[in-house]
Amino acid sequence: MKRLIVAAGLGLGLIGSAIAGPLTQGIEFTGGENSLASLVLQRTQNIVAEDGVLKLQIAINHAQKLKGYGFVLQYDQSKYEFVEARQVNQNLLDANSGQPALFLASNKTPGQVAVGAMKVDGQAVSGDGALVEFTFKTTRTPLASDFQILDGVMVDLAGGIDAITHIEMGSLEPMPADYALEQNVPNPFNPSTTIDYRLPEAGDVQIVIYNLLGQEVRTLVQETMDAGFHSVVWDGTDAFGKQVASGIYIYRMSVGDFSHVQRMMLLK
Repeated sequence: MKRLIVAAGLGLGLIGSAIAGPLTQGIEFTGGENSLASLVLQRTQNIVAEDGVLKLQIAINHAQKLKGYGFVLQYDQSKYEFVEARQVNQNLLDANSGQPALFLASNKTPGQVAVGAMKVDGQAVSGDGALVEFTFKTTRTPLASDFQILDGVMVDLAGGIDAITHIEMGSLEPMPADYALEQNVPNPFNPSTTIDYRLPEAGDVQIVIYNLLGQEVRTLVQETMDAGFHSVVWDGTDAFGKQVASGIYIYRMSVGDFSHVQRMMLLK
């Protein structure tokens, strides 16, 4: 495949580090509205890691009058088996449009997936939003070094073409699908214990320890946290740094509309 053409002449190619690759030969980068736009590669949000399945998402930030795009995702084929590439539901390019963007994908080159899309309704979009989701089969823990957006192009409404030169790597850690406050480990404990909790989205988190009389002993967490898997350690001290007595304690996590309580025992 010499070049993958999307709609009216959008080519997919390799520009990484601003050096054109074989699939972009012959394309003239005229410059347009998207010289400051960037692509972000990260693990798909709100997806619990399935056994042997990895889903990655490409989003775009600071798009201006974007009509189409194309790029190549390179991956370590010794660790990953490509399954599919598809447009994300409610992706940015389809925003405020009654007609879905034309989307094409090709993985004819080993270790590479070329994708591209073009709006065909005569309109353009601006802003931030998701574009494409990639699915791979793997039993390995994903590393940032396993993937690279080699290069690509963006086309604006007036036909100006910019090279994709701003690329960001987001988190490749799996994202939880729901809120949870886990049982502390170890339990019973002495002198300290670890409390794990998970957040499907960022939020203002509060984790408070109480005694059996309902009196507040210590606030362990009270801050805005990112989505993901988190943990906090309690060393058995109160808000004044004094060791508390042996016994049963209650800890509660609150974030948004979610609230959950667990019990733990301190033995000395």
